[in-house]
Amino acid sequence: MLKKLTYFYLIPLWLMFAVNCVFSLTKTTYFELYVYNEIPRYKNDHPVILLILLAIFMFLAFKGSCLLDKACMTVKRLRVISCVWAFLISSFFVLLFRCGVTCDSEFLSNCAVEFMQNNYTAFAEGEYLHHYPFQLGMVALLEIVYRIFGVENYLAFQFLNVAAIVGIIYLLNLITEELFDEQQVVKIEAVLSFGMLPLYLFATFIYGDIISIALGTGAVYFCIRYLKYEKIRDFLIAGALFTPAAAVKTNIYVWLVAFAIAIIIKMLQNKKWFLFPLLIVFLLSSWLGREGIEAIYANRADMDEMWDGVPKVAWVAMSLQEADEDENGCGWYNGYNWTVYDYNDYDEAATTKACIENIEESLARFVNNPKDAVYFFYKKFVSQWNAPTFQAMITNEWYSRYTENRYALGDFLIYGFGRTILYQLMNVYHLIMFVLSAAGCWYIMKNWRLERAYFVLNIFGGFLFHMIWEAQSRYILGYYVLMLPVAAVGLKYCVIRKTEKSHEIIG
Repeated sequence: MLKKLTYFYLIPLWLMFAVNCVFSLTKTTYFELYVYNEIPRYKNDHPVILLILLAIFMFLAFKGSCLLDKACMTVKRLRVISCVWAFLISSFFVLLFRCGVTCDSEFLSNCAVEFMQNNYTAFAEGEYLHHYPFQLGMVALLEIVYRIFGVENYLAFQFLNVAAIVGIIYLLNLITEELFDEQQVVKIEAVLSFGMLPLYLFATFIYGDIISIALGTGAVYFCIRYLKYEKIRDFLIAGALFTPAAAVKTNIYVWLVAFAIAIIIKMLQNKKWFLFPLLIVFLLSSWLGREGIEAIYANRADMDEMWDGVPKVAWVAMSLQEADEDENGCGWYNGYNWTVYDYNDYDEAATTKACIENIEESLARFVNNPKDAVYFFYKKFVSQWNAPTFQAMITNEWYSRYTENRYALGDFLIYGFGRTILYQLMNVYHLIMFVLSAAGCWYIMKNWRLERAYFVLNIFGGFLFHMIWEAQSRYILGYYVLMLPVAAVGLKYCVIRKTEKSHEIIG
């Protein structure tokens, strides 16, 4: 019965992968140079060329798997090579682009510096942290880095990102091993990880995304181990890792919900009722960790308590708003959550009421115009999931725009023809990932195990959440990275294995 329940999201997830294969073939989402707002644009792609390149990749993948077997390359050695590659390419981008801070990361960096000087004006009414106190986890992390390595030492934070990226690549390979118990699949995942350019490009980003993904991936790995081996130590480590991950980036709650669902299923399967109070403790600790940071800063600023900030319902309201083509449409950030809070004089109840009314207006519009509703959610989906760079290029452009004495090679890759090369590499890789993930999801449905169903629930959770929350293709990066093990098993069992069988029949 519990197995059948998981098909309520496994089938829609497979459909999501399959549909995005078509979208990836025919159209692509991109971001223009020299803009000051993240406005997704859409253009036709080249399906014939992409199909030819996909066929070439499949041929090379089959030949490459044979060479890997003949070379007797061990899993551990290939794992080390993939981690070394992740370190080298991420470090290369960090040192080449020399990114600084701007937008939200600049606000947070300035807050960290001010707090080190005992200046807490950022908490004043109408200021950044008055609106968004949930960002204090990121401020705390920046303050720690600045106290250890020096004020505004962006390079230190970026190499913390590099370490996190290496950790992500390492953990995903271990996850693949635990999920599929087959060396060839693990090797394929390691090789596929070489092409994860959006992840490596985000090493330059002075924000909490990469560090939170690394901690979350660690939590997912230990949850998988608990579901397989039922060792309480793995369960405790998984739960503990969610606390710092949620403190740095609250979007990781999507993964925490998947963790809770998997543990509840395991509890019902094996009647291990003691897991329930432990699960409640971890759910509370992930919330209390952020609350604890807020309490520390409130105490330092001599405040009775921290502001609640903009109600979360404001993000839902913003996520359903349409806009003109020249604005941030299809649920992307448009400043609504900030302005509605200002307009209602920072009153949480009044702001919540205004947001609910706005949501009701949006839903009424969708009901009265079903075709417009379908088109809206289509645009919202493709603007996030069919953006091969996941905003990696525009982010590096923004954050290096004001860097002095830039390298010519860096400008070539960000502003010149090198940008086109990087984009097309990510575009082809994006199609490959979705084709293989669709195949891998199908394999997981036919070869069901709880830990496999749990793992892909994290991806489905991201798909569902960001269809009803603020849209950003950058937010999808963590779920895209999680597709690596799924793509690896898809390549093995739906491409390489079928090719091997056809060769045997011919022979």
